[in-house]
Amino acid sequence: MFERDYLMRQLMQLFEVLQKIMRYRKKGEKGKALEQVQFFYASLKLEELPGKLSVEEMMKLLVYDKKLTNEQLELLACVLKEQGEMEESETLRLDCFRKAWFLLDKVERESVTFSMDRLMRLGELKEYLN
Repeated sequence: MFERDYLMRQLMQLFEVLQKIMRYRKKGEKGKALEQVQFFYASLKLEELPGKLSVEEMMKLLVYDKKLTNEQLELLACVLKEQGEMEESETLRLDCFRKAWFLLDKVERESVTFSMDRLMRLGELKEYLN
């Protein structure tokens, strides 16, 4: 019971940080958005940033080493997508989008609940990657 409460509180906190990232990015406040991205990663205790790892290394770290839940992975995918939106380098942008797509695809395959929002994000990421 205690662990479930902790996870719910953490998910709510991560969701609030994601909202801040999106709000700052849309306002053009890239510096503040990137600060929130760093706070998001710190909240998940990620010493190695997903953006600096290969897809395989990232998946191993998040799924097997950190044992993040699908909900946490889905929020992380949203953060990676937002990071991609802020990247100036096309290579780094596509790398963020690719990693976000892999995370969302894993969540979609394993999820027992249907999410139209998740499917729309997967479609949007696929368009960016093609």
